[in-house]
Amino acid sequence: MRIINMLRLSALGLLLLLNIAASGQNVEARSSIPTDSILIGQKLPLDILISLPEQFVVSWPVWGDTLIKSIEISSTEEPVRLKSAKAGQAVYRYRINITSFDTGFYYLPAIPVGFSTGTDSVIYQALTNPLMLYVGSVDVDTNEAFKPIKEPLKVPVTFAEVLPWVIGFLALGLIIFLIILYLVKRSSRLETITEKAVPSVAPHLLALEQFEELRHSKLWQSGRTKDYHTRLSDIVRTYIENQFSLMAVEMTTDEILKAIVPLKINPAACHKLASSLQLADLVKFAKAQPSALENDLCLQHLIDFVNESYGNIMAGSTSPEEEKTIENQANR
Repeated sequence: MRIINMLRLSALGLLLLLNIAASGQNVEARSSIPTDSILIGQKLPLDILISLPEQFVVSWPVWGDTLIKSIEISSTEEPVRLKSAKAGQAVYRYRINITSFDTGFYYLPAIPVGFSTGTDSVIYQALTNPLMLYVGSVDVDTNEAFKPIKEPLKVPVTFAEVLPWVIGFLALGLIIFLIILYLVKRSSRLETITEKAVPSVAPHLLALEQFEELRHSKLWQSGRTKDYHTRLSDIVRTYIENQFSLMAVEMTTDEILKAIVPLKINPAACHKLASSLQLADLVKFAKAQPSALENDLCLQHLIDFVNESYGNIMAGSTSPEEEKTIENQANR
């Protein structure tokens, strides 16, 4: 502590000597404020003035955000030269604007202003006078009624502010239009495909033609019995679906046999259909191995069903015995 105090005294003595040297060279620095009290948050100009010979050069202090604790520097101005009353003397003013957001009394210490004689590189200092400043609070009259908060000022909307919204809505509209256009074209394309998929040949003629092609393919003769019966089942299912508007391709054998009961088809034809589909199911799912006679007979039965169901649909109602026979075939 003793060493620190000695250093402080030495620094103070050096400053006094420099100030004395400055006085001998007609250098004088001072600071001033227009008032010694302000309200909290109010700005106050602090002027630093220095008078010195014209050939001298001033080195102004560099400021940060604060002058001292709780005294903030809001802005600074460029130094300006003022008119001097003494010949050969120059007067400069450097203004900083200060404020505070804490109430109380504040001691503004002396501010060192550097200068040089211009003939050497030594920087001397001149100290300004210290100042006192009081920062007071704003008085609030609690007897008066509270005033409503003012609404925000209405600023006219500019084109630059509206433009991004306009572009966004146009882009959204374009996207929706393209989606609708795509869906419409896709729907038209699906309708075209559906129309093309509808066979131009009558269902029974197409089925008979496919049966003949299957007969000549000799699938079961080459050991492809499962493929043969699968193809038989597919042909007759497609015929029933196109001829009678039943979803026969997706139905099981029992569902098909029950679905054709209201169609009033010849019971003998239904019996042939039932036996052929049931044999095809045994080959496909139970790995049955029918004889050559059964393979040929199955094809012939389905050809008979197509011919009899298309050309010999019974005009009147079937008798109860016939309907019972058809149902029994479906339940087998």
